Amino acid sequence: MKNRSITYLLLFGICSMLAIMQSCQKTDDLEADINSLKDRVAALEKATEGLNTSFASLQALMQKNKIIIGITPTKDGLGYLLELSDGTSIKVMESEAVQASVPEFSVDEEGYWIYKTSNDTDFKYLPGADGEKISAWPRDGEGNVVATPLISVSSSGYWQVSYDNGQTYTSLGTKAEGGSQGGTSIFSKVEYNEANHTFSFTLADGEKTYTFPVDDSFGLIIYGLNDAESEQAVQVFAPNESHKEYKVEQNDVQQAAIQAPKGWDVLLSENLLTITPQATVVKDVEETIKIVLTSSKNYIRIVSIEVKQLSNETGAKAWQQFVNADQQNVLLDFSYAGYKHGEIAPPEIETLIAQGYKVYDVTDPQYGAIPNDGKSDRAAFMKVLEKIARETKQEDLNNMTDRYIKENAKAIIYFPEGNYILQDEDSKDRRIRISMSDIVLKGAGRNKTTLEMTAANNSPKPTEEMWNAPVMMEFKHNTGLGESIGAITEDAPIGSKTITASLTGVSAGSWVCLVLGTPKLGNTDNDVINSELSPYQWQDIKVQQGITPNIKTNGIQIFEYHQIEKISGNSITFKEPIMHAINKDWGWNVHKFANYANVGVEDLTFKGHAKEKFIHHGSDIDDGGFKLIDFVRLTNSWMRRVNFESVSEAMSITSSANCSAYDITIGGNRGHASIRSQASSRIFIGKVTESSNGYTLRKGEGQSTLMEYKTNVGQYHACGVSKQSMGAVIWNVKWGDDSCFESHATQPRATLIDCCTGGFMHWRQGGDSAQMPNHMENLTIWNFYATNVQTDQDIDTEGKFTWWDSNGFWWKFMPPIIVGFHGSPLDFDATQMKRLESNGTAVEPYSLYEAQLRKRLGYVPSWLSSLK
Repeated sequence: MKNRSITYLLLFGICSMLAIMQSCQKTDDLEADINSLKDRVAALEKATEGLNTSFASLQALMQKNKIIIGITPTKDGLGYLLELSDGTSIKVMESEAVQASVPEFSVDEEGYWIYKTSNDTDFKYLPGADGEKISAWPRDGEGNVVATPLISVSSSGYWQVSYDNGQTYTSLGTKAEGGSQGGTSIFSKVEYNEANHTFSFTLADGEKTYTFPVDDSFGLIIYGLNDAESEQAVQVFAPNESHKEYKVEQNDVQQAAIQAPKGWDVLLSENLLTITPQATVVKDVEETIKIVLTSSKNYIRIVSIEVKQLSNETGAKAWQQFVNADQQNVLLDFSYAGYKHGEIAPPEIETLIAQGYKVYDVTDPQYGAIPNDGKSDRAAFMKVLEKIARETKQEDLNNMTDRYIKENAKAIIYFPEGNYILQDEDSKDRRIRISMSDIVLKGAGRNKTTLEMTAANNSPKPTEEMWNAPVMMEFKHNTGLGESIGAITEDAPIGSKTITASLTGVSAGSWVCLVLGTPKLGNTDNDVINSELSPYQWQDIKVQQGITPNIKTNGIQIFEYHQIEKISGNSITFKEPIMHAINKDWGWNVHKFANYANVGVEDLTFKGHAKEKFIHHGSDIDDGGFKLIDFVRLTNSWMRRVNFESVSEAMSITSSANCSAYDITIGGNRGHASIRSQASSRIFIGKVTESSNGYTLRKGEGQSTLMEYKTNVGQYHACGVSKQSMGAVIWNVKWGDDSCFESHATQPRATLIDCCTGGFMHWRQGGDSAQMPNHMENLTIWNFYATNVQTDQDIDTEGKFTWWDSNGFWWKFMPPIIVGFHGSPLDFDATQMKRLESNGTAVEPYSLYEAQLRKRLGYVPSWLSSLK
């Protein structure tokens, strides 16, 4: 509570200063005095609020009929928000030092308030209104309710105390000013022992510690919400958004009473919370939803959810133009990215078992894996795969691959807690290829189960293709794109779901690939190439003498994977919009796309042994020695809740469609790359945190030089795209300060870098000079927060970040779209950009993918909300 007395003191001081100003012109000194006075008043106000909060907290804790049932640390790290069994909440904070003469409060052995000032040697009793001692406990020895002390500063500058909520005060006889250092709480230390389920506090004198049990077995977890009182995030509902869904977990909830504002509909089921806003509002409305929970012990817990409903669409101009289908719109619809088009989460194991999936435990004696013994478990893993494949085992002719084939495996390969070595010196350079659908690789938890690779693989061409070492394991369909099953005979605009073609051998549900030219050779016509490169031409791509750019020799190459929704004569309708316009005269063809679906990897850690001193293109061990897993030709597959430690590359998702990789961390020693969409369509890579440690590297695409060892440099190439990727979404990814998103050339298109955080560095995108540009059209960077930026005087003109380097071999981007770039400032060359909006300031909506998904579905699916 802020007491008015402090305001009077401030006004009195300022009036005095104004009188001085009229008699003296030393304005600099006066301004300093006024600022000093303001600082002292602010310190007193902070101390007063803190003391009164801690008085109330202590008395609430001392009531015998109340139990602590929930604890959340405050963001400043100084204390906790405690939820009590009667549904109330209190804050218990450690004391902060302030420059003010603040009394020190404690409790004597009999339970009475005592205090001392900076002038006192010993504690004395806090005086009551009639001079009597005041009990610190909520009831005195006779059972009478004791009022909570309320501390303030009088208009004359003295500390005072009230026991009737500020109606009358008793002076403590000591001034609040004096320049000495005081504190903001009666608690010198507060501590939560999670293992013992206890909470304790120590009073300011450091002599008395009180400990309380914590019963945290009761509650409701709503994934995607912050439960911390005033720090709780507001759930914003856009106009016409039908509802929001949140995954929930209930523990000992016997009853739930929902208190929703008028016009709102809130439904809580066992695993899902659904919030439906009012139909329409004429102005923005902020309200609170409360869910009152009761446990089997009659404890009460109140969950508050702050909600806001917008009256009309607000936000960036680019977003408004997209919503209104304006002719000036530059945004593509990225909302179809990810597993099942982002509409639902992949199934959890319980659901799969109910659907008939069988669990194969690698530690079962018939397979023989023994965790933590320091020996290889590869043979046991291969026995499981052989069992699933009905003892059918095939090997590649090059003898570098163990291959296991099984359609519709309906298998869950389970690794219990422990460390399992799947590749060592005896098995190096041999990949495990799993050619199966309906299969999940699962651990006991990413901090519990580890799959390790102890020996590095070598590239077959270690000097020419350093990055090309075999991966430890891959889930892969072995059939590439075959012959064309029909040519596209009519134009189709970007964003259309329908093409015109006479196709053979496919039906609704079939997967196909739209190919410009053939899978090996695209359209090499100069006019087509230069129209794709406009405002540049292929001759602007500088390469070494005697080499022709790939975009000329192989032509414009586009691979766009789609699933057929329906066929009506020659009209083919897909489930997803096309992300490149169709010109029938360019030679577009449709090919069958053979793939495996429903492949999952979750709840484990992949561990490599990447070099501590990683050098980009330093050797084949640097670039690719420790690659542990890849996806190839998969659809509707996923990786989630996974850690990577000390890997050269985390994961490539190649020639696939609608796969998701999210809730992932990448740490340990720095390596070459993170997670990429490579020649795939609509891949979702989200909630990835890269915190690798290692050396910063000098610029350049040749062999790099080590500079300085630092933490959180990140992988050399952060999450991103490569080759003919189309429609990838890189969402809410945090990469290192010496890194940047990957864009590895060979014609990736239509990539969304959405609400990501990290370094924004030249030379981290990758790509051979002959494969330029790094990225073709429609690179969209939305609300990027830069922690570290880099400009290069050899590339950038007049200090402006350049996107197309006309003088060098590398670094060439088609004009990108950047909206809401913020954090470390960066000045862009707007003449090389398709759109630059709100540089330096974040925009609404903060996530373009989320907003587009909401616009399409009418709500944000719970799987995405839970990741925020």
